[in-house]
Amino acid sequence: MKIIGFGMVASLSLLLAACVSDQEIDQDKCSSFGFRPGTDAFSNCMMNQNTQRADDERRFLDRMQADEQRDRDRKNAQRDRDIDTRPQFDKDGNPNFDTEGNYQGCHGVGCLVDNPDT
Repeated sequence: MKIIGFGMVASLSLLLAACVSDQEIDQDKCSSFGFRPGTDAFSNCMMNQNTQRADDERRFLDRMQADEQRDRDRKNAQRDRDIDTRPQFDKDGNPNFDTEGNYQGCHGVGCLVDNPDT
């Protein structure tokens, strides 16, 4: 029972900590710098904190977008490398691969003209 009670107290304290707003954090930070609420210096500190938070969020989102673009580019590059450019059928319409995917097609001089339509 003590473990359950401790877990509930810990959970409740985490929930209450999550209720603190950014503005309250900024006010506490500006007050810790020695600025008094209602003064111009305090207002400037609050504006600077807000600007810094917006810049941090923008940099974070830009980084996420760059990472996603990098992942898409890598995936597309890998897909381009995975495409098999060998002809699937020879000039007589016979498959160039066996049932296990092994290439059985042309290996000689005329390989570049294996076109089933000719």
